Amino acid sequence: MSALLSRLRGETGSALIRTFLAKGISAFGALGLVMVIGHLYGPKGVGVYALAQSLLLGAGILARRGMDNALVRFVGRDYESPQVRNYLYWAGRRALWLSLPLALAVCLLGDYIEHFFVMPGLAEVLLGVGLAIPFYTWSFLLAGFFKAIRRPATAALQENGAISLVAGALLLLLGWLHVGGSLSLAMLGWVYLVSAILIAIQGHLTTAWWFRGRVSDADQTSGLSGVEIASFRDASQSFFVMSLAAFMQGVLSIMIAGKFLGSVELGLFKSAHQIAVSVAFVLMVINAIFPPRFAALYHQGNMGALGGLARRAALLGLVMSAPFLVACLLVPEWILGLFGEGFDSAASLLRIVALAQLVNVATGSVGFLLNMTGHERVMRNIALLCNGAGLLGFLVFTPLLGALGAAVALAFVLVSQNLIALVLVWIKLGIWTMPGPNLLAMLGIKSHAER
Repeated sequence: MSALLSRLRGETGSALIRTFLAKGISAFGALGLVMVIGHLYGPKGVGVYALAQSLLLGAGILARRGMDNALVRFVGRDYESPQVRNYLYWAGRRALWLSLPLALAVCLLGDYIEHFFVMPGLAEVLLGVGLAIPFYTWSFLLAGFFKAIRRPATAALQENGAISLVAGALLLLLGWLHVGGSLSLAMLGWVYLVSAILIAIQGHLTTAWWFRGRVSDADQTSGLSGVEIASFRDASQSFFVMSLAAFMQGVLSIMIAGKFLGSVELGLFKSAHQIAVSVAFVLMVINAIFPPRFAALYHQGNMGALGGLARRAALLGLVMSAPFLVACLLVPEWILGLFGEGFDSAASLLRIVALAQLVNVATGSVGFLLNMTGHERVMRNIALLCNGAGLLGFLVFTPLLGALGAAVALAFVLVSQNLIALVLVWIKLGIWTMPGPNLLAMLGIKSHAER
């Protein structure tokens, strides 16, 4: 392990340490919020939160339309260019204009959504969560920008986990102040809104400070050319179509599960899924640091360095995720007990999703390798195909097997998507990312470079 870390020297090594700490805070925040909700409201409250959060995630994906990933690619190629501010503001204006009507729709349709899912308390949570959509959207755009300018640790503190961390802390404070009483579910939505506003303000001020003195007003007068806008828009659309896979996995799948499971079983599924995400925690750190470097190395034509960087990142992720995986497999009941009473019955769900996350980690950053090397349409098609099949699995297995069926469907998506991407990274780029021998080469499968 020390030998591996010694190879990640200089800027990359220091970025890894900073981002590991930031992502650790973020991951703890996302998990901690679910734990706080579990203690305050039980599995039913976690189920309501899971559905409300899925609507927030969906609205954010629709509002950003892939522009956060496009910022990583276009700004990441040359973040000292005077055009970086224009890219960010162009994306921000368009994302925020769409997020406003989405926020209004979620707030006004809360009662209808609650009735459709037969989930009491959902409408009162959606009021605060809906108003958080514009702030949430801006924070995620800033996260993409920070990744591009080589500040992945700052980016990590602009995403879900940071908002959840603040929300969890506020809920704990309110729960302490209401000793002997109980908090309404509505308070969960309002706390999330306050947290989203605080994180968005913090990110905006950090961005303004970074720009200060770097880019003069004279450099910005011309703005983006028509060609630059068209290129950025085309890339954003490709990333957006690919993000529909995340929409299916993180939004539609939860909605389907919520429709068939009810709030208690959905809460068990959500808690198992949230814990299993910790298995891929190190991969999240890697994906926050390396994509701009992937883009730069590919732009320079340095495929040898690109492949070496991808393999070292995958090995690092696998080694450092091992303790989380072992804990999820051996003592799932104890881990689930941290959420409060009634969660230990999700032990089998946790084991299934944790094993799927192991495949996710072991294959490395295959999705970002395709995205950052001009093959985003390939990754888009993979993601849409696998997530479409996964949604079918949710529709078929959830009514038959309950929460267990939902866990199996989610595991299928994670495993199939990463294995197919692994094969295509080898074929398209000639890069094998998994630690160990190249199994595809041993099977006689050749990359394009060898043909």
